[in-house]
Amino acid sequence: MKKLNFSCGSDIREGWDNCDWQKSSKVIFCDANKFPYPFKDNTYDYVLLRQCLNFFYDPRQCLLELRRICKNNAMIRIEVPHYANKGAYTDLDTKHWFNEQSFIKFVEDNCRIEKDKKFEISSLILTPTLLGKFFPNFVKKYLSLFINGLYSQIHIELKVIK
Repeated sequence: MKKLNFSCGSDIREGWDNCDWQKSSKVIFCDANKFPYPFKDNTYDYVLLRQCLNFFYDPRQCLLELRRICKNNAMIRIEVPHYANKGAYTDLDTKHWFNEQSFIKFVEDNCRIEKDKKFEISSLILTPTLLGKFFPNFVKKYLSLFINGLYSQIHIELKVIK
């Protein structure tokens, strides 16, 4: 299984291809904001993006480019801060904020002319904050429409469809 740790920062994983915009002998250089990425088509079975998609200028194009370098049925795991969490706003370089609907709409792609299905959601998990853990899921989902700070992160796995 060929795995890519995309925009890895200091999270260097053994047995993975690690890439980042910071040049180092430990990583493959790749600026996530410059397309195409320096990888061959249909190379990876699994791609990990941890706490980085919110820093890219064009998250949609990034995910489509990762699709190009993934094999059919590959998994792309994404972790991003939930927009309603104070932690989502702590880094001055953040360019985008996400909620679960951001990814659902991306996968549905219903406003695009090209209708080919490119991804399917394998899992979508909202991580509750300490406060959010006090509420049952159905209550938390409703309250989150009115109260910020109930979710801290979004963990999503996209299955590549080719």
